[in-house]
This record gives sequence, C-alpha cells and structure tokens, in this order.
Amino acid sequence: MQAKILAVCISTNRQQPKKSSPEALFVVGKGIEGDSHFGMGDRQISLLRSEDIREAEKTAGFVFPPGVLAENLVVEGLPEELIRGQILTLDQTVRLVVVEKGKKPGEPHSYDYRGWCLLPTKGYFLSVEKGGKISTGDGVMLSQEELS
Repeated sequence: MQAKILAVCISTNRQQPKKSSPEALFVVGKGIEGDSHFGMGDRQISLLRSEDIREAEKTAGFVFPPGVLAENLVVEGLPEELIRGQILTLDQTVRLVVVEKGKKPGEPHSYDYRGWCLLPTKGYFLSVEKGGKISTGDGVMLSQEELS
C-alpha cells in the first residue's frame, strides 16, 4: 500500500505544539533528532492519519495546522487500523514499527489544541527500526510483515 507524508513535525518543548519542518532525521532507537521526545522510550514517533484529522476538523469547525495535535507525522492513505508490530517504510529507507495505538486509559498527555487531542484515541506510536532523513511528500509503504 502506498501512502504519503503530508507533514513532519518537531518541537523542542513538550508543552508547546510541534511545528512543521521540511525534513527530519530519524535515529534508530531514539526518534527524531531535535524533538522533545527524542530518546524517551519505545514511543519515539507519534503519527496521525490525515483522514482522522480532517474528520475532527469537520466536527470542531476549525482547521488543525500540522503539529498542533502533538503529532510527528501526518500521513495520508494509511488504513484506519494499524496492527502492533506492523512496519512502515518511509521513502524506501526509514523503517518504523507500530508500538501501540492511542494512549492507555487515564494516561496523561501534555498538550491539546483548543480542547482537542487526537493522539489518545486516533494516534499511533512507533519506534525507529532503521534511521535516515525524511521529507514532507515522501512515500510510505505499509508492510504486511510484522515484527513480534
């Protein structure tokens, strides 16, 4: 399946919204270089599907600029459900592994935008299996292969 990166977002402070960047360096076992979550456990990358963001925009009545929902990646064209252990290959080089969907019930989150936060219910958290530089517009392949 071919999907596309619509935004790569980074923030140096966990209490601030992430800002869209034209490119980012993904580091194995750490996340995105320069991001506030760099090196903080298994949930190194946060991802939202653009389809989920658009649906929330309709309900909210306003636009969510890239990064304001604390996501590192906005991707268009992924299926609604990703499975733990599935592999996403970005630009045929960077490999990310799905760690989990959403957050555990009651788990705090550090940021919302105008009262909205999609990561706890719609977001995916991934780890970096193979690093490299990624840019907005790069392709995303979802592998049927899974890491256990």
